[in-house]
Amino acid sequence: MARAAKQVRGIYEHFKRSGIWYVRYRIDGKLVRKKIGTQAQAQSYLDKVRYVRTSGDGVVPVSAKSVVMTAKEVAALPDPAGEHTLGQLCDGLLAKIKSDPEHYRDQENPPQRIACIKEAFGYRPANDIRPFEIRDWLSSLKTPKGARISDGTWNRYRTVFSAIYTWGNEQEKVTVNPVRGFKAKKQPEGVIRWLDPEEDAALRKVLMEDVEKTPATQPILRQQRMHRIYELDIALGTGVRRGEQYRITWPAVNFNRKEIIIPKTKFGPARTVHMIPAVEHALLELKKMPLAPREWKKGSGTKVPEECVFAIHENRTWFTSAVKRAKLKDMHWHVLRHTFCTRLLEKTGNLKLVQAAAGHRTIAMTARYAHLNKTSLADGMALIDWTPTPMPAMPPAPVPAPKKTKAKR
Repeated sequence: MARAAKQVRGIYEHFKRSGIWYVRYRIDGKLVRKKIGTQAQAQSYLDKVRYVRTSGDGVVPVSAKSVVMTAKEVAALPDPAGEHTLGQLCDGLLAKIKSDPEHYRDQENPPQRIACIKEAFGYRPANDIRPFEIRDWLSSLKTPKGARISDGTWNRYRTVFSAIYTWGNEQEKVTVNPVRGFKAKKQPEGVIRWLDPEEDAALRKVLMEDVEKTPATQPILRQQRMHRIYELDIALGTGVRRGEQYRITWPAVNFNRKEIIIPKTKFGPARTVHMIPAVEHALLELKKMPLAPREWKKGSGTKVPEECVFAIHENRTWFTSAVKRAKLKDMHWHVLRHTFCTRLLEKTGNLKLVQAAAGHRTIAMTARYAHLNKTSLADGMALIDWTPTPMPAMPPAPVPAPKKTKAKR
């Protein structure tokens, strides 16, 4: 009499001793049962399912009609007529970004995210990817230190994923956009940080110390360090964004009209920035400096625009160092823009004026600064104050008589 086959979890015979074996497994909460053949074949198929599901290196089908395949096996399959993989869509959007750096100014982060998406889903047919797969993948992303990515990063990856499908729809390569099947994560509004007078003075002090300790035998280094102070003055005096500031060219600076033309802003159209005396002084001093554009990396050439106002384009290194030496916390370059808006609102109390000066698209963006002006708020509340109506003095409350206690017998 033949020995009964050993029971293995995940494989079974539908009819005992028939010799026909099945596998069963769960994928995305769905139970899949599939007819395989011999017990050895069923065991081998189940092992492959477990490997692909654990490693993510392939596709585990959610129905018995398809078979489990590794990424290499999927890539080796001939593409059906009119079928495009997500990798092809990724390549198309990447080529579009690289061919139009004026429109896609960030040439670093989107390509990195596209490469990450392509590595995970590139071999999959673009029309077959489902919303929950993208959402689960986004939730599995980790930082280099192993922590979960922030909600902001999660949303940025989602935006790039959606842009890939948008490009595919424009090119009539796909007919869906599964990213629309789930929403972006809600993010709380960040706390607006600005420089108070003491912090401003501390930052300027360390920058001026750098200038003063520069040897007289190094005039170029002295100019470079003075350059930093003028960069700070222009940021605080105009409130322009970092990317806008470092693309300003001399033809856009009109000293007669006291105006600076910002040709391309965050939201597209150009805008005019008024030049206050402190900014005018900084620009005139910069114009005297014969500094050559600095390379970002040795041998890589310069990315500084022709006739750019700021010969030293990269400011992150010196600014981070100065902030650290000034012992300022939670400080980054965009804080200078917040400082400009806060100071202007404190002096004028006019939200529409601040909106125009800062180039905010809506008044709601400017209104975020309204609660910061505590002095003006207190002064304004004082205007609606009134003298309280005199009230007669209240008679003293009667003192209750002490309770009598029964004497113990």
